[in-house]
Amino acid sequence: MVMKFKYRLFIWIMILSGIVLAVTLTITSVKIITGGKRFTQKILDEHRILLLSTLGFGHGVMAHMGATNYDDLISLALESESLRYLALLDQNGRVIARSDPPIGFHFLNRDSFLPTRDGEILHRTKDMFLVAYRLKERNLKSDGEPETHHGTLQRRMQVPPKPNWFLVGIDTSVFNKHYNDMLIQTVGTGGAFLLFGLLIIIFLGVVQRYELAHLSLEKLQKIKRVLGHFVPYTAKQIIEKEPDKKGLLSKHIEDATILFLDIEGFTLLLQEYSQEKINRVIESYFSTFFSLIHRNMGDINETAGDGMMVIFLHSDPDQHAKNAVQTALDIREECLKVSNNKGSNLFPVQVNIGINSGETYLGSIKMSGSEGERWTFTASGEVTIRAARLSQYARNGRIIIGEETARRTESDFALNALGKVSLKNLEDSGNVFEVL
Repeated sequence: MVMKFKYRLFIWIMILSGIVLAVTLTITSVKIITGGKRFTQKILDEHRILLLSTLGFGHGVMAHMGATNYDDLISLALESESLRYLALLDQNGRVIARSDPPIGFHFLNRDSFLPTRDGEILHRTKDMFLVAYRLKERNLKSDGEPETHHGTLQRRMQVPPKPNWFLVGIDTSVFNKHYNDMLIQTVGTGGAFLLFGLLIIIFLGVVQRYELAHLSLEKLQKIKRVLGHFVPYTAKQIIEKEPDKKGLLSKHIEDATILFLDIEGFTLLLQEYSQEKINRVIESYFSTFFSLIHRNMGDINETAGDGMMVIFLHSDPDQHAKNAVQTALDIREECLKVSNNKGSNLFPVQVNIGINSGETYLGSIKMSGSEGERWTFTASGEVTIRAARLSQYARNGRIIIGEETARRTESDFALNALGKVSLKNLEDSGNVFEVL
């Protein structure tokens, strides 16, 4: 639940981060576009101020020097990279002087223009603005105003008409290029940051999902390991091989050897030792038995207090019978080692064992109720019951086997025929044998 809340919180943080990044990029782009427009107007104003000052100064110089035209002044002004056309107009809009119009602007050859207001844009193309500016009185001195030069009063002669308007063709291609480059770079950089941010968000989301999946998988693995301690190895093999086929766990007839063992005199041990010590000792013995059973390809099906049920399976029916008998001998030998070891922390025990072979009903017993289902994987049938009864019949650590088990193992182990014996709730025990 805590991990789910943290995951949702992380997702919301990622979404908000993406929104903030997108809004920031949008505001930045709008500011760049707006700033570009202001910058364009700024350029126009600066050109206006520059030309006004230049024309005022030039007109004064011409008046002083007696110049008769504005050609040199216009040529000087056109040396600026941003000016492509310049025309001077009188108060009626007639052209006093002008430069050659740029290619494609033939209408600039007209003799008069009619601007109506200062700063009016008469024509606009992709790469040029044609702007009309009014020359105010303070910009140009009157024709009759005297000037001093080196202390000598002189009056202008043959001064050209004073312009009242001038038209300027301002080249905006360079500015547009820089502006577009700046806009592309900014938007591109913002887009790259946005894409990078989205990739980081996606990456973090994938990492988070991977971590959640990993935690879930790790949790499932822990659950599997814990539950695996309660599930017989045979059933685990079937489930792991084909987990979707529950039918493989259904009851079916299969040849097997069943081994039952129980510790003799367990009730008396309870009177002599504490429950805690008995549990510790029994677990120690059963742990040793588990290793021996596993070594001989057996599968512990269930344990109950002082007893244990083991199933032996093999493709060769004789082999699983031999494995079961060998396991019983190994268990008895281990118990004798403990009994003879005076320094052992374990008290000696005797284990009675019963073994029987044949066809069993192997699979899961299913119990259903209001609380759900409970499955128990086991081997049932007459073979299993007879093995349990043989274990109950055995005394003093003996190993008692059924007739079928004896038939399959008599060439490998020393057996002692006991004939027919009395087994609980069984009319005919069949011939039974003791493994020597």
